[in-house]
Amino acid sequence: MSNSTGDIATQIKAMFNRRKDLINEKKKKKVFLIVAIIALIIAGGFGIYSKVMSNNYSLKLAELDQEKEMLLKQKEVIETQIKNIELEKEKANDELLAQLTEAEMVAQNNLYLVEQNIKLQNFIKEAAKAGVKPQNYGTSAEVTDAVDYSKLEYIGEFEGTAYTPTKEECGNNLGITASGKPIIPGVSVAVDTHYWKMGTKFYIEGLGYVVAMDTGGAIKGKYRFDYAVFDRDYAKQLGRRKYKVYLVND
Repeated sequence: MSNSTGDIATQIKAMFNRRKDLINEKKKKKVFLIVAIIALIIAGGFGIYSKVMSNNYSLKLAELDQEKEMLLKQKEVIETQIKNIELEKEKANDELLAQLTEAEMVAQNNLYLVEQNIKLQNFIKEAAKAGVKPQNYGTSAEVTDAVDYSKLEYIGEFEGTAYTPTKEECGNNLGITASGKPIIPGVSVAVDTHYWKMGTKFYIEGLGYVVAMDTGGAIKGKYRFDYAVFDRDYAKQLGRRKYKVYLVND
């Protein structure tokens, strides 16, 4: 009996062990299956993520291509603008050079005119003092500066004549003006003292700077003067003509 009971117990134990092994094997398969499913899910997630990232990358790449194309177009526009600016710069430099050249020419011409103006005034004064001299007379100073129109006030167009301080024209040969001062050829002018007081300074275009120092019976009116010279032929040559006259504001 005891042997039979031992065999049954051994069989039952062996059956439990096989059952246990089956359960363990099922557990292992179940765990493997779960792991496989999880792996598949993860792989699928990675696949979807990769696909999304790939699509995003493609979109980004397309956007970058578009931006690159836009930048290339902008580069062309900027390069064109730079070329235009360079052309404008060259043009401006040429114009500036031309203006500077023109300014230099104008400056040279102005300098020439200044020199000629000074020479002309001195020549007129030299011509005015040539001839028969009265008993009393002064000599005009040599002109060294050109006319400064900023100190002049235009007062109109005068009728001008010339006279000589001779006995035939002035009744004596003393050479003393109505102001009591000796006559100065090329400087002294006779005016109407109802309008201009003695000592008034004028600039007469064509004759230069003069001073009201004398009067005359024929010199009547605001816009009239008589220019003193020593040579009668020179006085006749000057004749009667119109002059632009400026008041000197010292």
